[in-house]
Order: sequence, then C-alpha cells, then structure tokens
Amino acid sequence: MPSVRKLVLGSREVTVEFERKRIRNINVRVRRDGTLYCSLPYYASVKEAEDFIVSKQDYLLKSIDNVVSEEKTKSLSRRFIDGEVFTVLGNPYVLKVLEGAKNTCRAEDGVITLEVKDPSDYRTRYMTYEKWRRRCIKSIIVDLCGEMYPLFERRGVAMPKKITLGEYKSFWGECFAKRGELKFSYRLFEKDRAVIRYVVVHEFAHFIEPNHSSRFWAIVAEIVPDYKELRKRLNNK
Repeated sequence: MPSVRKLVLGSREVTVEFERKRIRNINVRVRRDGTLYCSLPYYASVKEAEDFIVSKQDYLLKSIDNVVSEEKTKSLSRRFIDGEVFTVLGNPYVLKVLEGAKNTCRAEDGVITLEVKDPSDYRTRYMTYEKWRRRCIKSIIVDLCGEMYPLFERRGVAMPKKITLGEYKSFWGECFAKRGELKFSYRLFEKDRAVIRYVVVHEFAHFIEPNHSSRFWAIVAEIVPDYKELRKRLNNK
C-alpha cells in the first residue's frame, strides 16, 4: 500500500507518496497540488527512494514551483467566493462558502457548498473544490465505462486495465489500445452526462478501430446515434 512521508528538500518540507510497483527504476513526478509521487521497485528501500529524490531536489523544487504557478494562473479568473457561478455537468451552480470543522464540498439544488476550516485562505478554498471536482468526474467516468463495457465486450474488447484522468487541455479522451488504457480530461466535469457518455463510447470504439474511419463512426453511431450533435456540445465553450 502507498505510504506518505514528509521530506525536507532545500529549506522546504514536501509531501511525498511512495508506492511499490513492478518496475525496474525509481520514478518521481510532481502532482498538480505541489506534492510528489514516487514509484519504486519492490527490491528498493524507501531510504533509497528518499536519497534519489534529494539528489534531484533542485530540479524537483523548480518543477513544483512551475506547477503551483500554472495552477494559480489557471484559476486567476476564479476567486472561489460566495455568489460565484460554476458549471457542473452542464448546469450552472452558485458557490456558497462556509466555515466548517473539515474541508468538504458538495453540490445540490443548484448550490455548491464549500466548507473549509479557514474561509479566508484562497488556496484552501481552491484545493478543496478541485479535489471534489476531480473525485466527482472520475467516479462518473469510471461508472460510465462499466456501463458501456458490455456493449463492447460482445465485440471482443477486453475491459481496460487502467482508467486515468488528468487536467489535459489537448484532448477530452484518449485510448491506448495496445496497453489497454483509457485517459480522460477532468475538464469533462463541466459537460453534461450525455456528452461525457459520448466521449466514453468514442474512446472504447478506438479499441476496435484505431483511426476515425467510416467504420469507426459507424460503431459510435450504433450506440450514440446523435453523436454529431454531442460533438458540437462537447467543443462548445
């Protein structure tokens, strides 16, 4: 199971999550929240992984600063304050910020309730909302993949080995047929469920047909007859 530790890099304390995998080398990546994720082989010790991270600390600290800066720039148009309007699954929701015992977020009846320990702290409001947003859309997409899979199983498609999400800007979804992996963008959170379903079907169809040939679109049309209209809604800003 993954373990989380604090590691001092330079003059900063950085949170690092360690996870053992069937890999040959120690790998480290910077997450969007400024923490580190380290995967390491079963034969390597956590101490070895920590030493590796420290040896790369200059590069990693610079990467962390870049990521945090990107996230701040990306959200400058959002202040996460009372009355701000967000799009949730195709519908407008008004934000309500409250002080609470823990950082949580929920949405119902057109209102997003953001409860945080310190309502005056922008980063806390932002990160609490973002974690909730990402958790919600991931759950929806995973459920839709399970719902759509039987329609492709009868065509000989194996259940994806991995379904991942990221803040991808260049695509809504992507299929890696050879390694059985599907990727989706967190940005789908703003689209309505019918559009998200279309994206899931679109990527599943790539397990059968890798390009956008007429055969590919025929497969999509069998399940989503109105896919052309949904494509327009998907790309409508």
